[in-house]
Amino acid sequence: MLERNNHKYILVLIVIVTILAAIGVFYYSSGESEEGSSELLVRIVLIPKGLNDSNTFWSDVIEGAEMAASERNVELTVLAPSFETEVEVQNKMIEEAIEMRPDAIVLAPSDYVKTLPYARKVEETGIKLVILDSVMAEEAGCCVVATDNLKAGYRMGEYMKPYLNEDSVIGIMEHIKGVSTAVEREQGLLEALGTYGDQIVDVRYCDSSNDKSYEETKAMLTENPDINVIFCLNEDSASGAARAVHDMGLGGKVAMVGFDSSLEEIQFLESGVFNAIVVQRPLNMGYLGLSMAYQAARSQEVPRTVESGSVLITKETIYTTENQKLLFPFRENDKE
Repeated sequence: MLERNNHKYILVLIVIVTILAAIGVFYYSSGESEEGSSELLVRIVLIPKGLNDSNTFWSDVIEGAEMAASERNVELTVLAPSFETEVEVQNKMIEEAIEMRPDAIVLAPSDYVKTLPYARKVEETGIKLVILDSVMAEEAGCCVVATDNLKAGYRMGEYMKPYLNEDSVIGIMEHIKGVSTAVEREQGLLEALGTYGDQIVDVRYCDSSNDKSYEETKAMLTENPDINVIFCLNEDSASGAARAVHDMGLGGKVAMVGFDSSLEEIQFLESGVFNAIVVQRPLNMGYLGLSMAYQAARSQEVPRTVESGSVLITKETIYTTENQKLLFPFRENDKE
């Protein structure tokens, strides 16, 4: 009798062990990624500098991040101020993101100095931090994904330098004073211009406002009617300045090099108001930023810096296949 009960007990144990093993195999198989490792949900918050209808750069960055998130097991949340100048609003959003306790935060700092303490708060909580587009006064985050702004600025000056002479009078329309993208692009531009940099007579800031760039450009040209070359260092400064030059009847008379690739800028390039534009890869930036945050959140090694790329496009090169893909990107063409 005792022996029969022992057999029954052993049989029950075998059945239980078999069921538990089957359950374990099921959960392991269902959680496997394509690489064969368990893929848990990763929660990431993206905080760009601003998001408004006049600037397509940040909407493209967000789209790139959404593309990367859709390819992975990522829950993506976007918190964005309306304008790049709303530094305090962005800082409050960083605190809001910290309270959400995500696995990673992708942050495009609005200010070189004022954003830094809030980036430090992210790091102190142990949340992985990836910096996007701009750097700050001190190194922060595990990875920086950005355009090489020195190189991009240098491209602008290098392109225009053969057309400059002792009679050239130069103006610059920048976006936000002190932000690293503006500082680095201007530095690269000045390096390329060399001694022609001494012929810069006016530098203005539009606070990343298309309308303010328009008004400041009109004022700059009114006060300095000899200006015959203008460099614009971001999308809003470029669109507003080109519109002002066009409306003042100076299209083709004032040589212009712009930055970024809004539809308005592309139209001004086609019509000859712009001689050239330097185009970033915002979809690429967002895609790579999210990808690096995902890897960091899963304790995978990430590079310290990742360049998202830029290229100079002229009226003559606007219709090449590669540049058409860049100016009018399709999803499958921006995963490089």
